[in-house]
Parts: sequence; C-alpha cells; structure tokens
Amino acid sequence: MKQKPLFTNKESKALDSLATKELGFHEQTLMGMAALSVFHANEDLWKTAESIWILSGSGGNGGDGYALAHTLFQEGYSVRCFATSPNKNEAGKFYEALVSKTIGAIGSVDDFYETWEEAEEDSVLLVDALLGTGFQNPLSEELTELIDTINESDVFFYRLSLDTASGWNPYLLGEKDSKAHSFVFADSIEELGTRKWENIGFIYEKDSIIPRYYESIGFPVRSHLNNVTFSKRYYLEADPENAIAIIKRKNKDHKYSAGSALFYGGAEGMEGAILLSEQAFSRLGGGISKISSPSLKISSLILKEDLSKMAKTSSLAETLEDPFLKKTKTIVVGPGLTQYPNDLSGWEVPEDFRLVLDAGAIPTKGSALPKGNQILLTPHVGELNRMTGITHHSVQAAYDTLVDFCPKNNVYVLLKSFVSLLVCPDGSSYVWESPNPKLATMGTGDLLSGILARYLSLDLSIPEAVHLALSLLDHSKQLEEPYPSAHQILKSLVEII
Repeated sequence: MKQKPLFTNKESKALDSLATKELGFHEQTLMGMAALSVFHANEDLWKTAESIWILSGSGGNGGDGYALAHTLFQEGYSVRCFATSPNKNEAGKFYEALVSKTIGAIGSVDDFYETWEEAEEDSVLLVDALLGTGFQNPLSEELTELIDTINESDVFFYRLSLDTASGWNPYLLGEKDSKAHSFVFADSIEELGTRKWENIGFIYEKDSIIPRYYESIGFPVRSHLNNVTFSKRYYLEADPENAIAIIKRKNKDHKYSAGSALFYGGAEGMEGAILLSEQAFSRLGGGISKISSPSLKISSLILKEDLSKMAKTSSLAETLEDPFLKKTKTIVVGPGLTQYPNDLSGWEVPEDFRLVLDAGAIPTKGSALPKGNQILLTPHVGELNRMTGITHHSVQAAYDTLVDFCPKNNVYVLLKSFVSLLVCPDGSSYVWESPNPKLATMGTGDLLSGILARYLSLDLSIPEAVHLALSLLDHSKQLEEPYPSAHQILKSLVEII
C-alpha cells in the first residue's frame, strides 16, 4: 500500500529529541533546513506578495518563522516580523537575533495592529508561526483577539501556517465554549519534518480540507518507526492505477477464482440497496455471487433484471447454512436492513472468511458481535456514535474510541466520512483524506460494500482491500455530472476497467 507514517505531537517531540540528543543534529541547523524547505516549496507564492508579514510566537514554531524571514529577506523579498513575546527557544533566539541585525526591529502585537490598520486590502501574505503542534492550552484573550483579527481581515490575501494552524485543536471540536474554536484559517499548512496526526481533517470551510504540504528536513523518520515510539498511524495515498489493474479479470480466471461472494440484506421496500451492492461486485469483475434477503420480492426483482443471477428469500440463519457459503469466503451483510440481525450475535465466522457488516448490520451499543479474524464494520459517523454510545466530532476522537474497540472485539472498523479512518485489531490505523462530494448521495455506501467484497474475494487483506476500494471510488471525481447517482458512479467505474 502507498502509506506514509503520521506522528502525534508527542511522537514528533520524541523524534526531535532523537535527532538532537542522540544523533547529534543541532536544532539551529534543523530550523534553518525547515526554513529553506518552506522557502523553496513556495517560491511562486512569495512572488505574488507586495509584502510578507511573519507573526512569531515564543517557541520553536516562532523560531521557524524567524529563520524563514531571514531567508526571504536575503532573497530580496519585502518582509516584516512581529512577535507576541521574545523567543524562549535556544535556536529560535539565534534566528530572532539574526533577524534583528539584518531586517531590523521586530514589532510587537501593538505594532502589528497599527501597521495592519494602515495596510491596503489584499496586499499582505501572512505567515503564521505563532503556536506549534505542542500547544494544547486554552488561548489567552490576546491570542484569541489576534487570531480573530487575522481571520476576519481583508488585508491578508493568503495565510500560510507553519506546522499547524495556530490555535487548531481537533479535540476541542464540539465544545460549547466558542473560544475553543479560534484558530487561524490557513490557506495552506507546511508540515515540517513529520506529517502531523493532529492536523488530519483540518477544515474551516464546509466542503474543503485545507491543503497541507510535507517538507522533509532530514528528520530520522525511519529510525523512529518501532512499536515503542510509533503508534502505527498511517496516511494512505491514492493508488488508482493499481486499483484498476488488480480488479481486472485474468484470462485464466474461472467463476470462483475471479471472486465469489454472498450478499444478505434488502428488507421489504429496500431491496435496491442489496441489489446495488451485489451489482458493484459482479459488474466490476466478480465471478459468481448470490443474494439472500428477507424480502419476498427479491427473486422476482433480480430475475426480472438478470436471469443468470441467484437469489433466495430467507432468514439470515438459513443463509448462514446455505451450501453456497462453503464455496465462497466473502460475505456482505446489511445493505437494506433496518436493524441488526440477532443471528449475527456471537456467530462463529468460519476460518478465512471475510465478513463485511454495513448499514443495518452495524450494531447498536451492547449488541454482541460475531466472532472471527476478518470482520469489517463500515459505519458512517452517526452509526459509529450509535455503535459506541459516544459522540465524535473529529477523526482523532473517533480513533481514541476505536483503538480500544477494535482489539477488544477483534474487528476492523472503517469510518466513512470526508476523512475515512480504518482501525485494525492490532492497533494500526490508516487515514484516507480525499473528500469526494460526489459520494454524498444515497446508495454510495452500498456501492462501497460491493467494491470491498470484490477486492476481498481476491484474498487481499482488509487494509489492502479498503485502500484499493477507496482508490477506485476516487475515480468518480472525474465525472462531469455534478451530482451523479450511485448507479451512474458504478457505470463510470465499469467503463474505466
């Protein structure tokens, strides 16, 4: 899989300590490397600014700001520096002094306000170096006012944050105190040295995740990937070409080697959900499949559409005794069901079987889960809240719940949202951050369960199947139709492969 490690604030600090104390890096050198990385990554952006203002805090993040200011000034850009207070970081003090000697006096917060009042609209590019990733305390009134001014001002045509947007704390989302939500509305974030877990899902506009760019500065990232110092959180990158290549049938395939699956769902009046899930499986190359449903209409609906299909009206208990089950290793339960089937409670899933629970098969809190080694639950946020009895306002909060829930119940959970999160029984987790508004329509969850079944039927692991399924669905972004139906999305995926 294409994956990149994500580090928590605590892990990033430990990595910084490893670099400076054990490997002998000078913090001053790392700070300079960070500044150079940001400078070169944004050379086209700097050229658009009449003036660049850098607002620094008293810690290492502020030191990064001073180091960047020094580089920009030496390269001929118009730079002004303002600070909330003198820098306390030893490397930061060096660059603060360097800026004072070369650029001139560093302005205070009062100086910032005075200069801001006289500035013209859209004339300033602001670099936010106020607060680093380690800042967890409530904002002071002074900082809250400063950040609110930055956000509301029409002077700044662009806001670039170093490492994280100052004041951003995903764990405060949903808190009643409005002051907890004051953070810089960055247009982009430059992550320095490590990709930051706490930055995942940074969003202040309803339909857009703010872009983050990772800048390598020589941190010993690979030296830090062990079970003691790393919590096995990864960022998934799209792999669209591989998603297509793997799903295509091979010339030597027969109906079972091409993939087989059993689908159960579709209560009376909701048969379309399980039909769509099975269609995704079969039309994307699955060799053989069967639908079982509590609906009395299921056979007539399916055979009316395709005489080659297999369908049966039955209870889940009867379905689990179906001889077809012995010929397949992939089962999807839930699309089109209205409640959690009691027959799932405590069911011993046969060894090597892959069970996907979706929609109506997502349990409520207290329901007994089936038992097996490859069980995947695919809730959306509301279903996750119902399943755990906890309300979640961020992907980080969902992780905190699931990192206990998944090992305890020996299940994988894929949270479906604008940021998708897969948490595994072994404690590892994977984040998919690729918002796709075209998937915000009825039926796309059923579609995903069928695509997951397609990849799982090829004996892929659950993390691999999730990665490839999400990568394949990402192709729907290319559809010209602004609000495609789930059937239109499926049709486009079929055409691609």
